[in-house]
Amino acid sequence: MVKNKKLLKIAALVLSVVAASIIILSVWISRDNYVPQKLGNSVSAGINNRADKDGYSVAETQRYLFYIDKTTGEYPLVRIDKKTGEKKLLITEAADDASGCLFIYKNSIIYTKAKRLRYSWGEYDVYSCDFNGKNEKLIKKKCGMPHMVIDDYLYYANGNGSVSRVSLISGSTRYVSSQPCYRFVGINGRSNECYFDTDLFYIVEVELNNRGINTFLIRQSKKMHADEWSGEAKNSYGILGVYNGVIWFFGDHGKSICKAEKKNGKWLTKVVVNMSEGIHFNDNAILEKDKIYYVSSDESKIIMYDINTGNKKEIYGKSGAHIKVDAAIGDNILIEKWMTDKSRDDAMHEGDIDYCYINKSGKLLYNLG
Repeated sequence: MVKNKKLLKIAALVLSVVAASIIILSVWISRDNYVPQKLGNSVSAGINNRADKDGYSVAETQRYLFYIDKTTGEYPLVRIDKKTGEKKLLITEAADDASGCLFIYKNSIIYTKAKRLRYSWGEYDVYSCDFNGKNEKLIKKKCGMPHMVIDDYLYYANGNGSVSRVSLISGSTRYVSSQPCYRFVGINGRSNECYFDTDLFYIVEVELNNRGINTFLIRQSKKMHADEWSGEAKNSYGILGVYNGVIWFFGDHGKSICKAEKKNGKWLTKVVVNMSEGIHFNDNAILEKDKIYYVSSDESKIIMYDINTGNKKEIYGKSGAHIKVDAAIGDNILIEKWMTDKSRDDAMHEGDIDYCYINKSGKLLYNLG
């Protein structure tokens, strides 16, 4: 009997220690004040670069523009010196026909390799090199398709669509979200949430709590649908991006631009550019910081919408042309242009598309191909 009482006391003591430890750990994790800040590329460039389509991948620093030509099947990584205009081949094969991810991290460029590796679709070796194409280093072998570099981490897709990250400092890997995530669409900017979409209809909010992630405690991610929020927007059809805590998305089956802002714990929506312009925005619009760029209904003009002022301005036009906006980085925009009545696919197959890099005033900076 005495022995049983002692065992019960020991068990009670152990349980109390475990409970206290769990409480202390939970409080410590909840007080994590990490707020994601620095991205390795713009959101629209990240989406464009990893897209399963022909075209160009781009990344940019103050001095250099980097691009990968995905139109020829060779996938060269090229650097343009913005001061001199000089072009320099850095890496001969830096992508494949499914993706051409590019990210800037400190003084290096991050890219993928898959050609001749016989990996499954969407698997890559991820490398970095300096801005001269030297000091190549393996970051992760046989990695899922990268989403984005955020601060000191590369976020990438797992085989089931969930998200993991690898530290660019230590090389350690951690699971981040068990929810299927298709594309990275932005960070909150005010708190530790980042956002992914899963298809044209759902968005996943993921809490990047470093303490929780590093102790293998995955924070609960939340799957949301814009049509479940209160407000004007109806029939959501794709996510445009996130700016300053506000989610921008397409409504009316892609024919309007809407926003959702969280107030008192609830998301409220508003239609910002309505259906009257007769544009399928989801096919030809991108967001970069406080600007939205979209193409007119006849595809011959680029309009810039200023989020802060609500003003719209035509910044580029070409009579008789078809134009597509692919990505924007800072004040510069990657566009496609073809001067025929052919579809984009037909123009692509016949080599009739020009890839141009312009600024937000419509000035041509570089003809990439």
